[in-house]
Amino acid sequence: MKKKAIPLVLAFVFCLLLPLPARANAAEPPQLSVVVLNPPQGLELSLVFSWEGQEEPVPAEATRLAWEGYYLFRPFNFPGFWEGSSSPQDMAVALLVETPEESFTLPLDTQFLNQDTGAYYNNLCVLDLQSRALTAGQPWWRQPLLVFLRVALTLLLEGIVFFLFGYRQKRSWILFFLVNGLTQLFVNLLLLNFVGALGNLYSAKLAFWFLYLPMEILVILLELFLFCPMLKEKKRWNAVLYTIAANLCSWLLGGALLAYLPI
Repeated sequence: MKKKAIPLVLAFVFCLLLPLPARANAAEPPQLSVVVLNPPQGLELSLVFSWEGQEEPVPAEATRLAWEGYYLFRPFNFPGFWEGSSSPQDMAVALLVETPEESFTLPLDTQFLNQDTGAYYNNLCVLDLQSRALTAGQPWWRQPLLVFLRVALTLLLEGIVFFLFGYRQKRSWILFFLVNGLTQLFVNLLLLNFVGALGNLYSAKLAFWFLYLPMEILVILLELFLFCPMLKEKKRWNAVLYTIAANLCSWLLGGALLAYLPI
């Protein structure tokens, strides 16, 4: 029975890897994405397009994840006289910021809007309400903090499972942190590179099923390969069961983090 456990698990994982027909339809990526840290209640952002006496405001699609507010401007909402790189040279664009207490505008370089959506998909603009400044890119600490949070929460959950399976020896815990720390860091860095900043706003389900889930399956196989011969505090089948249980919990937690925590 013990000898059959690992082949059965591998066969089950292999079945999960078999291709299945799927259909996907995602919204057009935003042409401009503005992030506001801890946005106040009632904050509204709009792009105001002006050309030859015409003025047309375009409100942002607003949403929030954790401490970040996201304000997305999609091309299909832009006025008719905006035509990407062929837009009139004298067209002016401003970002209108409105709160219940105040409102102000920030001039916007139209070059921001002339980039392809694919290029701007991975760009962030951060709006600082106190200094009234719009900065391209993101704070240097943002991605390290998010990766740390995801890895730490996953290690905490898997550590609880590890403890419940009866592992107490120092050697076992050192192996746990080495293997799980490296694999979870690898998964999160791949997510960051392939999904990209703000990707979870409109591709969380696709990222979960077609990227995160296959990576977790590979992680299970890798951890089975490492834990079974090296985790010697208990019998081998115990290591197999722990690896499957811990990664199932990690899989569920990862799906929740993709939906509720920024990427």
